[in-house]
Amino acid sequence: MPMLADNLRTLQASFIIAALSIAGLIYGADLLIPLAIATIFSFMLNPIVRKLVSWKLPRAIAVVIVLGGAFISAVSLTAILSTQMLSLAGDLQGYRENLVEKARWVSSLGQGPGTLKRASDAVEALDDAIRQEFAEPKVSTQSGTSFGDATPKANGSAPDDDASKDKPLTLTDILDRVSGPGTIFALTVLFTMFLLLQYEDIRDRLIRLAGTDNLSGTTAAMSDAGSRLSKLYLTQALLNGGFGIVTGIFLGLIGVPNPILWGVVGAIARFIPYIGSFIAAVPPVILAAGVDPGWGLALTTATFFLIAEPVMGHIVEPAVLGKSIGLSPFAMVLAASFWVLIWGPIGLVLAAPLTLLLVVLGAYIPRLEFASILLGDQRALEPHLDLYRRILAGDTAAAIAQVEDEIEERGVNAAIDTAVLPALRHAAADQRRGRIDDARRDDIVETVEDVIDFITETVPAAPSSPERAHRVLVVPARGQFDLLTAKLAAAVLDKSPRIDAEASEGSSGLLSVAQRISDESEAELDAIVIVTAGSMESRLIGILAKRTQQQFPTTRIMILEAVEPGFGLDRAALPEGIPLWHSVTEAVAALDFEPTRSIASADAA
Repeated sequence: MPMLADNLRTLQASFIIAALSIAGLIYGADLLIPLAIATIFSFMLNPIVRKLVSWKLPRAIAVVIVLGGAFISAVSLTAILSTQMLSLAGDLQGYRENLVEKARWVSSLGQGPGTLKRASDAVEALDDAIRQEFAEPKVSTQSGTSFGDATPKANGSAPDDDASKDKPLTLTDILDRVSGPGTIFALTVLFTMFLLLQYEDIRDRLIRLAGTDNLSGTTAAMSDAGSRLSKLYLTQALLNGGFGIVTGIFLGLIGVPNPILWGVVGAIARFIPYIGSFIAAVPPVILAAGVDPGWGLALTTATFFLIAEPVMGHIVEPAVLGKSIGLSPFAMVLAASFWVLIWGPIGLVLAAPLTLLLVVLGAYIPRLEFASILLGDQRALEPHLDLYRRILAGDTAAAIAQVEDEIEERGVNAAIDTAVLPALRHAAADQRRGRIDDARRDDIVETVEDVIDFITETVPAAPSSPERAHRVLVVPARGQFDLLTAKLAAAVLDKSPRIDAEASEGSSGLLSVAQRISDESEAELDAIVIVTAGSMESRLIGILAKRTQQQFPTTRIMILEAVEPGFGLDRAALPEGIPLWHSVTEAVAALDFEPTRSIASADAA
């Protein structure tokens, strides 16, 4: 009960902290939004500042130069956009006729009989019912005017709202309208300047907060995280800018008005992952429909965005940025929903950079590791744990697919050493701890045997050598999981060009050795490999190795162990002169055979 009470108090404290944090984000938005934008800008601009500092410029002058260039670029871009928008506003009247004609054509699709007509009628009926249900009742007054009535007052004067529309704007009204964006802009510039000027000092203070017990590790982590984020944000900004340039050039070539405006909109919208480009495509597509009497220009514009976004997202960005840092689709949906709810539309643009910042820091700060695991696109489980999970679930197809991917990526030896052998090691450890019953063990054995059959039948072997193949017998120490490990090791060793490997049928090493001695028809062995996944004590394996050595004095005896850390064999309990391996790669190298090749190299041969 005390433990349960402590857990409840911890959970309650976590909810309180989360609620206070969200409240702080909401009520402090006027200050936190400029700070968030400035943080992202500082990561983008800091590499340029560092480059100028490396040219012997004082940091203050370098910051002034970078901020001045950014300010001039922003002002120039704003002027160009303003000109483009004014030009667009002046030309919209000329596109009205084409837009009206296309709107009539689209609306005519629902006029005839059929599904569209019935759907349109149903929507209209539902809309009328909702309007009638929520219509405000008209309450008569002494003046003869009813509430909810939009007619003029009895004295003939227009409503106050209509009168206020004609009221000229005063200087106070203009200042009220620009004060909000102006304040955000000023705070963003101020925060960016101080973040760039005191970049090193702020980093040192964060290191102090993280703790100085492991100063070298913390410093390396913070420096690495900062450099990776700076490179990522700057490269992403350049890629989005390139996308905007290509968009503007293409739209200008095909005749869409104001291509510069749509190029800038496309570049900014790409900071919104997955849907940003498609949102940016809506205005130019509508404008193209208004310019062209037909549908050709609009369809061409829409096709460009449908092709350009997948090319950028799946070809260009992975080639430039790589796959070392990223966000999962679930993380983006969650982050976008959260930041839009907290900060509105600006949160949609800031969602990806802010979430990415949290994910990268989580890779270095233990207390934020949960964010990196939940929101990052890196593999959640290590290969051997992922494979063991699939084996436990009895998902044979998924297990085989993962092994195939690992072999294609790493080669046969490395795939077995990093994924399959450790998975068997976990299975043996769980059985030793009593976590696996007989039924679950049988299911695991069946799944792993299917994986071994796939490796035996599908993975190509290296070309055979003209020399005589070395005959190798792989025997298990004891138990089902040792037998599976022996079969797996034999299947992999048999792929080598000068090895003819086979696994014994029995699950006991002593019985396998005795059976081999009694079978005089078998050819002479060159090597015997005793395999264990931790099912047998070191003393007993030493006895087995010594017995095998006595019965086969001219045969090389080796031991391959695939046990979890802390449960390895005691070297002192083994006979002298018997090598002890921990991986198939070590076994191949120690036997002085040709290493097993990957699928790619075998196919090339």
